[in-house]
Amino acid sequence: MKSLFNYFHAINHLKRKRERYISKHKLPDNIKALLSAPLPELDSDLFKLDYIALDFETTGFHPEQDHLLSVGYLPLSNQQLIVSEAVETFIKSSEKVKPETAVINHIVPEMLEKGSPLHEVMDTFFGALKGKVLIAHGCSIERRFIDYYIAKHYQLPPLPLLWVDTLTIEKSLTMHKGNQKSSDFRLASTRARHGLPEYSAHGALIDALATGELYLALLKKRFCGEKATFSNLR
Repeated sequence: MKSLFNYFHAINHLKRKRERYISKHKLPDNIKALLSAPLPELDSDLFKLDYIALDFETTGFHPEQDHLLSVGYLPLSNQQLIVSEAVETFIKSSEKVKPETAVINHIVPEMLEKGSPLHEVMDTFFGALKGKVLIAHGCSIERRFIDYYIAKHYQLPPLPLLWVDTLTIEKSLTMHKGNQKSSDFRLASTRARHGLPEYSAHGALIDALATGELYLALLKKRFCGEKATFSNLR
């Protein structure tokens, strides 16, 4: 029964999916290197893995009509966020910033004029991601924009990446405690529930940092006295 469970576990399913993806598609070197990097094992210690905490700032939720404004990420290794290797880049664009999103992320057109081309930003990001697990809070937006970029720029289907979503973990913990009243799962609200301080600033890198800190707090709470592995992560 255990071997059957292991076979169908999401990690091993992702490994097989990656193998099929590499064999089926003609990939640029950077994408092939990213997908050829070994994935963690089911019994890998989650506290000892290498991660990238990621956040995108966008003009909306739909990459077909909205635009990526900035990308922020930093490594997390051995339970330490490596701020010295943090990256925050604005995307060079001639598109107008939406007033309703500028109020939230404080990104103005002048910032984008000094930004970098999208392909350059994504290529650097994929290089940094090699061999690491992606962390995001409510990762659907980041996934959509990455998938759209891959389809538009490389004419490829969505990349089989390994994501850890702090929003999903928090919801699971809330349900496990039988607390159905906690319906505010925004990053700041979730951090507050776990005693983490509020950041006065807002942006891709700040939110990536906040997400990485939240992930460590969630791991410690979820696996208190239990081995922290993917097989035990529900």
